[in-house]
Formats: sequence, structure tokens, C-alpha cells
Amino acid sequence: MIRLSILLLSFCTILAHADTWDSYNDPSKFDSNYEYRFSALPLNASLSDETRPWSESYWPRNKGSINLRWNSPSHEGFDYRSPSAQEVKSMSLAQLAQLSPSEKYDLARGLYDYPLTTHVAAVNAKRDAKDYEGICDGWTASSIQFREPKPVVITNPDGIIIPFGSSDVKALMSYHAAFNVDLGPVLIGRYCMGGLGIGTNSARCADINPGTYHVILANEIGLKKQAFASDVEIGKETWNQPIYGFEFEVRGSASSNAPKALLIHAKLKYTDELDQSQWEPVTGTSNFLGGVQESDYILEMDSNDRIIGGSWISKYVHPDLFWKPTKKITFTGEFEFLNQIYQPR
Repeated sequence: MIRLSILLLSFCTILAHADTWDSYNDPSKFDSNYEYRFSALPLNASLSDETRPWSESYWPRNKGSINLRWNSPSHEGFDYRSPSAQEVKSMSLAQLAQLSPSEKYDLARGLYDYPLTTHVAAVNAKRDAKDYEGICDGWTASSIQFREPKPVVITNPDGIIIPFGSSDVKALMSYHAAFNVDLGPVLIGRYCMGGLGIGTNSARCADINPGTYHVILANEIGLKKQAFASDVEIGKETWNQPIYGFEFEVRGSASSNAPKALLIHAKLKYTDELDQSQWEPVTGTSNFLGGVQESDYILEMDSNDRIIGGSWISKYVHPDLFWKPTKKITFTGEFEFLNQIYQPR
């Protein structure tokens, strides 16, 4: 994933034209009861470890998706042979712990023909997939709705103990959320399908409106203490991240067609993907990964101090859009057995 840095602005006054949000950027799509007065909104907030979304791999397709044996020294994701029922009975817990999340899930259900593992290999795992292709949407939604899972051991119908690390459970939750669940997502902003510098002056690539950005962050994280999601890159690649914090710094005033305008330097704090999955939960430890995206924009208010819009100064460093799932993820169908595996930390 590419992260871009920006030069900090040293000037205090800048000329701007009022840029109110359109229907794609209306904050009320998230919540009709938001606070819009700038002076009533917090300038910084961050979710606690209890509610902060957890880090995890986005299980890239070109590494085998959830067929990746992440806890094995070989890190196999393709073309391995899963152990037979007889072989499983003679394997140690340490050996079983090296199997992939999908293999463990099949074994926990006593399915030695590995239906989930076979399905993932046929449908989702792909050696020549793009680096950004994975299940970041499922990971993001799951980490918002569920507390981080802890390791568990499951005894299958034949009495064999199958050990699951935290990342094994998170992989299965994320896969289910990505492919089997209607998340009912509400999107604010629009996807910019071009690369950096290509079409970035279009209305689509100007999204999300900075006023909308400011209102949603301050309300969702600052007042409601609830995580939500963002595609944090403006280019054609989609990088979904759970958002858990922000910092706003007022750096001066701006001349604008609006009654009042301020120059804002913002830090958007999000949970990042793990390069290496982990057996134990990572939230609150050195293994948790977070990222920060810094942006500058002009924030515009009306005569009653209500935020009405804004314009980006950081043309190439801001999110495409914000989104959040509106429907609860439940473990059903093939993944109903997750109800017996998932245990929050």
C-alpha cells in the first residue's frame, strides 16, 4: 500500500470559494441527528482499545487468501495437499496450528474433504491477482462490529482438537463478511477511478467534501465513539480501512464566499493491515498497526457557525469516501459454525 506525505502549509490566510456538499456528500446519510456547529465539535478524539477496530491481514488473493498457511514456516498458499483424516489423527497440536484458517475450519467440522479450502482455491485464490485484491471490506466491517477474537481450541466430531489462533478466526470472519453478508453499506463520497493526477479535478475525484469529512469524523468518533470505514486512497485502487481517530488543527482563517472559513490541518487515524498474522490478539500491543493520513483543507461555515462545506488544499491526499455497514453481521450458512469458534477477548 502506498502512503503519501504532504508538505505542511506555513501560510495563515488563503483565498477560497464556497464549496457546499452535494447529495453524494450529505452527512445526514450517516446520521440525521449530527451536530454541525464547528464550536460544538471536538478537535481531536480517538477510540479506546475496547472499541478500536483490530488489525489483521486483508488476506490477499495472490497469497492464497484464507488458504494461506500463515503460521507455517513455508507460508504456503497454493498447491499444497491437505492432510487426510488418518494423518490428522496423528498430528500434534503444533502441526495442526500451522494449517490455514480454511483447513482448520473444515477440520473443526469433521469435513476431511475440505469443502471450504477447495472453494477458496477455485474461486478466490489467484496467483496473478493485483496486490491490493483481497477481503479488506470484510475485514473492515468485521473489525468495526466485533471485538477482537481470542485463540480457541475446538474438539471436532471425532475428538480431534483443532487450535485456532486469533488471526485464523479473524480470517474466517472477514471472508464470510466479504462474500456472504449483505452489509447494507451507506457510502458518502464517490470513487475516483483514475490514478493520481488523472481526472482529479472532476467532481467525482474531489470527493469526499472536506466539510462532510470534518462533520462525520467529529460526530462519529468524537461524539458517538463509533468506528466507521473509509477508502483512504483517491486513486483507482480501493484500500478500505477502519477509522478510529482524528486530530484537527486550526491554522488560520481563509477568505471565502462563505461567511466564515478556516484553514484546517487534519490527521485521520485508521487501523492498518498486518503484514504477518498473529496467534494472540494485537489490540493494545506493539503488534497493532495504525496509520495516519495528513491533509489540509478549507472548512466553511454559515453565519450560525454551522459547517456547510469546504475545499481540499491537499488535492492528492484525502479519502475517496467514507462508508459504514448498516446491517449486523451474523454467522449463518456455511459459516454458522463460527458461532462456536468466535470468542471475544
